[in-house]
Amino acid sequence: MTSSQSQPPLIGSDRALAQAAGLILFSVLAFGLLLPKVAGAGLLGLALIGIAWLSFRGGWRVADIQATDRLLILITLVFVGLLLLAWLGHGLPASGADALTRAGRLLLIVPVFLFLRRVDGLAAYWWNGLIAGALTAGLYGWWFLLTGQVSEFGPRAGGATNPIYFGGISLLMAFMLLPRVGASEAPGWQRALAAAGVVGGISASLLSGSRGAWLAALPLLVVYVIIYRHHVGAAWRFGLPLLFVAGTLALTLLPSVDMDQRMIDIGRELMASINGQQPEGGVAERIEMWRIASARILDQLWWGPGPEAFQLALNEAATSGKVRPELLAYRHPHNQFLSALLYAGLPGLLALMMLFTAPLRRFWQIRQGSLQATVHIAWCGLAAITVLATMALSESIFERNIGVVWFTLLLSTTLALAVSERRRELAGAGARKASLSVIVIVCNEADRIGRCLESVHGWADEIIVLDSGSQDDTVAICRQYTSRVEQTDWPGFGVQKQRALHRAGGDWVLSLDADEVVDPELRREIDFTLGRTTPPHQAYSLPWRTHAFGTTLHHGHWARAPLRLFRRDCGRFTSAAVHEKIVIDRQCRIGHLQAPLHHYSYRNVEHARAKLSGYAQLQARERFAAGKRCRWPALAWVRAALNWVDNYLLRAAFLDGRGGWIMSRLTAAYTLEKYRALARLGRKR
Repeated sequence: MTSSQSQPPLIGSDRALAQAAGLILFSVLAFGLLLPKVAGAGLLGLALIGIAWLSFRGGWRVADIQATDRLLILITLVFVGLLLLAWLGHGLPASGADALTRAGRLLLIVPVFLFLRRVDGLAAYWWNGLIAGALTAGLYGWWFLLTGQVSEFGPRAGGATNPIYFGGISLLMAFMLLPRVGASEAPGWQRALAAAGVVGGISASLLSGSRGAWLAALPLLVVYVIIYRHHVGAAWRFGLPLLFVAGTLALTLLPSVDMDQRMIDIGRELMASINGQQPEGGVAERIEMWRIASARILDQLWWGPGPEAFQLALNEAATSGKVRPELLAYRHPHNQFLSALLYAGLPGLLALMMLFTAPLRRFWQIRQGSLQATVHIAWCGLAAITVLATMALSESIFERNIGVVWFTLLLSTTLALAVSERRRELAGAGARKASLSVIVIVCNEADRIGRCLESVHGWADEIIVLDSGSQDDTVAICRQYTSRVEQTDWPGFGVQKQRALHRAGGDWVLSLDADEVVDPELRREIDFTLGRTTPPHQAYSLPWRTHAFGTTLHHGHWARAPLRLFRRDCGRFTSAAVHEKIVIDRQCRIGHLQAPLHHYSYRNVEHARAKLSGYAQLQARERFAAGKRCRWPALAWVRAALNWVDNYLLRAAFLDGRGGWIMSRLTAAYTLEKYRALARLGRKR
């Protein structure tokens, strides 16, 4: 099985459809902050086109997408489902139709992502849209100030929405454009426009007077330095954040920009609130609302008091004189995390946090690869979710249509672009500049070794196989693919793999097991990585795509990414008898590739039980020799139960259906047997 099977077609041949999607994306980014309804209409347009195409072309299947993306789809459905359950249990808020519409827009994450990930050529629309959007927002902000405009928010620029979202999204765009300024592959004029866009986005945010999003500024600049430490030179890596800070300070100090005073007001209002006073100002009002909401939440922490609870508590506080009557104008506590607790209690809060953290984890993983353009998109996604999550600390972003629209649009498009840009970069992978050795150890693997070696034959510079006494046709099959086949004794997994490593002569080494198959996409990604003059990392983990019991397992501990590709002079194997590891020298860096390494781990359930039982005995003896003990037999059951919970629930193996259930039970039984064996060894002593 390869990743190319069972996939819907790419939207490349239908140029009109791809261009329509690109133009909609460009229009939303370029004009969504200034023209009313553009952002919402653009999101709806993309969703409707996507739903039609996915339904007509069979694109709703998610078997070929990353496990983290599958999990994010589930999290989105769970979060919206919890909101609906809360409304069923507590009743809809007064604005029931509007609330249902907002929840429905969150669901558009799914069709927009599944559709746009199949569209080629969107990156140009994305970057040009960001540049245009940030520039026009900045120009609008300065026009608003210099012409003395006044809106319902006073002298604060608010665009088509309000200052909170106008300022937050403008700042978000400025952050997303940072890597474009330093992108050596982009034309000079476009980098200059990107720099102007950064200035425009910062200006618009400062002139909006919106402060919440700026809490993310310093952490994001630090993350930028971390992400790009192996992708750009030190001058760009440190220079851009420093210029960002310097430019922000310079604009803040202008007499016509009062953001510095608004920042000072934060401290003043905080101190007054701590001292029991009731000062005026947005921060003080929020603190009062947070106190009221928190007190109400604590009464029904597990399932939440319901969507109307905050308004009722606010009315009671105003009637009793505890808060100013002006606060009655608010319908939510201006904190999305508190809103989630009000609606659906701890399950709602957990789902919300996962809605933020799951894509952040995905984008953070991408940054460990070697695909430069894809890393730029990952940075955009990371910056977008970080800023929006930060805004959620002082604004209930899902209580406003505009907050839902921008969150849905930015999350779905950045996730989709990360897929399509990666596909484009891999399509242009050239020849490797470094030589590659593949090493494999085998014993009685005649039914599987051919598929493994076929996946690297004619691609790797050399294939080295060490056999430890096979009684079947394993050796004969191996010699069909390589002349480097040797027969040895069996000293244990770690020592045997180290022997194979000593025989390798390539600059880089790919260590495979007989039950593993290199996907064609993974070959291209390795070629791309080793085709660089200096790869950004000296070792790479490769994500397993496990196939067992008639299905593909995307979740659970068996879907981890083992370290398999490394520079020969940087790594060695431990001498463990089982579950050996590759140890990388301290000065070497470990990255992460995304294409799958197919893992056909078990022939059937009986083979799985026998294999895991053998591993359990070996692991128990190793742990005992290392001084570890299991003094209470009941502890074995506890550890087995925790292992099952970890795999089946926390790592979402339940998404893999019957296969996930079987694997979770088998690994729990393995854990139980391992600790029982360890306990027996302790009693024999």
